[in-house]
Amino acid sequence: MYYELFDLAEKSGKRIGNLDIRLSFNRFLSYLEQRIAATGSVKKGFFEYVLNKFLSNKHLKDEIPVEEIKYFREELELMYNLLQPPLDDEKTNLWGLCIPIDPVIFFGTKAFYDLVKKSAAKADHCEEGMIPTDEMMQRRLQFIYTIIFSKVYNQPFSANLELTHSVDFQEEGLAKYFRINIDTRFVDVQVKGTLPEFKMSVWANEIRNEDFDWKKGLRELPLDLFSFRGFGIITVEDVTEEQSVENIKSLTLNRNGHTDSGYNDQVIASLKSLLGSSKIEFGLLPNLRVNDRLVFSGEEGATTVMWDVKNGKAQEQTLLTFAESYLNHPKTVIFGENEFSGKYKFIEGYLQKAGIQSYALLPVYHSNKVAGALEVYSMEKDQLTHSRLLKLRPILPIISQLLQNTVDEFNTSIDGVIMDKFTALQPAVQWKFKEVAWHYLRDTHHVSGKPVIEKIRFTHVYPLYGAIDIRNSTVERNKALVLDLDYQLELILDLLTRAKNKTGILLIDEMIFKCKKWLSAIDGHFNDYDAVLLSEFLEQEAEPLLKHVAISHPDLKEAIDYYFSTINEADGAAFRNRRALENSMKAINTVISQQLEDFNTELQKLYPAYFEKFRTDGLEYDIYIGQSIAPHLPFNPLYLKNIRLWQLRTMAEIARLTGSLCPAMEHELETTQLIFIRSVPIDIAFRPDERKFDVEGSYNIRYQIVKKRIDKVHLKNSTERLTQPGKIALVYFNRVEADEYKGYISYLQNEGLLNDDLEFLELEDLQGISGLRAMRVGVAADARANA
Repeated sequence: MYYELFDLAEKSGKRIGNLDIRLSFNRFLSYLEQRIAATGSVKKGFFEYVLNKFLSNKHLKDEIPVEEIKYFREELELMYNLLQPPLDDEKTNLWGLCIPIDPVIFFGTKAFYDLVKKSAAKADHCEEGMIPTDEMMQRRLQFIYTIIFSKVYNQPFSANLELTHSVDFQEEGLAKYFRINIDTRFVDVQVKGTLPEFKMSVWANEIRNEDFDWKKGLRELPLDLFSFRGFGIITVEDVTEEQSVENIKSLTLNRNGHTDSGYNDQVIASLKSLLGSSKIEFGLLPNLRVNDRLVFSGEEGATTVMWDVKNGKAQEQTLLTFAESYLNHPKTVIFGENEFSGKYKFIEGYLQKAGIQSYALLPVYHSNKVAGALEVYSMEKDQLTHSRLLKLRPILPIISQLLQNTVDEFNTSIDGVIMDKFTALQPAVQWKFKEVAWHYLRDTHHVSGKPVIEKIRFTHVYPLYGAIDIRNSTVERNKALVLDLDYQLELILDLLTRAKNKTGILLIDEMIFKCKKWLSAIDGHFNDYDAVLLSEFLEQEAEPLLKHVAISHPDLKEAIDYYFSTINEADGAAFRNRRALENSMKAINTVISQQLEDFNTELQKLYPAYFEKFRTDGLEYDIYIGQSIAPHLPFNPLYLKNIRLWQLRTMAEIARLTGSLCPAMEHELETTQLIFIRSVPIDIAFRPDERKFDVEGSYNIRYQIVKKRIDKVHLKNSTERLTQPGKIALVYFNRVEADEYKGYISYLQNEGLLNDDLEFLELEDLQGISGLRAMRVGVAADARANA
């Protein structure tokens, strides 16, 4: 046993002041006297011996200075044997004595002192340990007042303080958890002076709330009104296994409270503490499926070690095949127990490559279905003992919920991508679809006959439209086609000439004539119908003839094979110009699409809105925003103004970025930017036949007609197109709309994003449309060049 003063509050620098505390054995001795009077068994003699031993000590007094505790060594050992079961081993028993309600230890087992000192040493280097934190100070105040209520006010409160606290010992790399119990049955509380009047029952309940005002509480019932005499008994229990299970349970139930990056790490750290070894690692293999096919990306909560050591697509497929087979026929597999045989034998290679000496794969079930598997492995032999693996049994139901959560999150993510990228059903309007679907399902039970699905519509929404077009894309596409066909016809003409000289086949003369005719045709007026006829000539006449010549005259086979390699669309020379054009268009559209995605992300943060993109040679988009789309959020016109400015800035950024791509493009292309301004709200409705939203009402349809006709509009009395590369065109009907955007343009000009070249233009009349006007402004050339 140890006799040493050890002040935990002094180590932490945190002590509750104004406490009248003294060490005393009076209450303990009174307890012995009561037991002697009430006991007639053999224990009575031992009680009398201990009592007489204390009473005969000349240093015994009502209040004992803590430094004089050294004179009570024999008495304290007798006290330990009296209070603890006689068969307890003091080498492992965590037991000690302290000053009443103050963390000053003066006697205890060696195991207890070792733990306290190790924890205190740890606290010198970090915030954790058994040293009181601010939260612990609050709990100590709760504990002190609980003792007061119990011993002064005779309220039925437990006079024991029970805490569960973590101690992280770096040398083991594991968190250990201890339950600390402080027994205060030998503590007396005396009142000094007059007690204040207050509602004790209400006050006692309030102090257990986290937001309790302790400054006010200490004023209402000051601690200096009380004196505390006696001593406390501290017992500590290692509850690492129990707490590790609780930690994993908490992580599983509160998944949203943790970031993805640290979630698995926390689970695995708790599993290591549960098994009591930092040399054991864990992997999680959730049963993620797409179209009933197992998938595994190394993300979404999956940390399997086998996936980490794969090398290339072939091994990836091998592992997926194994995992599919395993999850379809699950069983516990333990490396080192001769169970890696047959279909599991090849896994040894993966484990050896990773340096793994011990490995177990455990199936995990959720609602009688396989939710995934748990890997347990170590780089050292003999770590996965039977006793350790048995400790995992109570945790498997929690792991099953964790894996099922991962599966559910994965499926939700897949649905989210589909909803966002491939369907018109977006999060901003999803609530309306759910509401209508619910009404439909409800009516199936309460309406006779087949219920009618409600029309999904949003009224009084403000539209915003924009279009980014690739300048002269049709012309550029025709140019690329003509260049490629010219190359292909010259090549085939050369082959036919060589074949004629070798074979003397008269039919070849006709083919040569047709090829020359087509060469002349593509250099002149060449349209889509001509392209179809030329394709038929090449595929049905010229190329079959070449294949025949290659067989009958092997000396020409190499040249003919080269021709057929050139018409490979993926990498053939006869598609070089079309391929360069498509790659350039793809690069431009990727940039545009990403900018619009970023615009939409920020837009949704401001206020929910419907946002839909349409792919043309460039991209068009519609935005609808208004109170009816988000009825639970008040709509303010300021949101609309903010979005209009945002739209203009985004279009300028797109012009800047696409302009910067030109020097690096295989085929240089330019973009034009167009915005149609409409300040009057419209109504939109979902069209089930087209599975998209569209304007509703005859007056509102005019908005849709204008949108579709202004992309090629000319200036009035001119052949000049409104839309021009490096510029943003804004079409409107009335001057009020233009005035609002003039302010936005001025702001962006001041930022250096737009040029000081704003034009006000009148536009030609279109079919059924007149009175259109436009503004046009250039994007700063240096901004585009420096993108």
